[in-house]
Amino acid sequence: MPDAAAVLERIAASSPYFAVSTGPVSDTRWQPTSALRDCTVRDPLVSDTAHRMRTRETRVAASTLFFGYAARMWSVALGSVVDSGRCVRLDPDTLLWRNDGGLRLHIVDPEFGSATDEVLDDQLEPLIEAWSDIVAPGLMWGNSASALVGAGRVIGEAAQTHVDNLLDDPRLVGALVRSTGRRRSCCLYYRVPGGGVCGDCAFPSPPKASTKEIL
Repeated sequence: MPDAAAVLERIAASSPYFAVSTGPVSDTRWQPTSALRDCTVRDPLVSDTAHRMRTRETRVAASTLFFGYAARMWSVALGSVVDSGRCVRLDPDTLLWRNDGGLRLHIVDPEFGSATDEVLDDQLEPLIEAWSDIVAPGLMWGNSASALVGAGRVIGEAAQTHVDNLLDDPRLVGALVRSTGRRRSCCLYYRVPGGGVCGDCAFPSPPKASTKEIL
């Protein structure tokens, strides 16, 4: 029987996006990831992200922050399934986070959940609903789908079936053009000083100021 903590330790070698520390904590900076739905928690974190990105646009910083968060969720979920055949539970009340110039994740006592779609049900959909006052939901679903594909690409062919099945979910099915891999929305990274468009962006090149943005 696989051990969830051991699985997390193994997959953490893939990249920082796969890293979740485990064990008892005494640092009061750790909070449950469910707290990210609270605007009094979210807004200072978005402001810190905006400062580091050198942008004054809240939605740009929030989009980037959400993208990174989704990438971490998918990396851990897919990584654990490919490694062990089981998905580590990413319960928003027991998966902890803190800001160290970027999000770090921690689970005191890791265990396995039921399936990778828990990421959509328990983590991403509630967060998208909570953040919809500062970022368009369609943009965040696009980020979710793009982050899923990216996590699968890091893992390799062993993750592809899981990625394909998840992209068939009604919440993600319209986010990407499956034949080209390009998303139907833009994450707004081109609006960051020195930024550009991503490889799967709906825009082939950074839009000019007069171009209507795709959200």
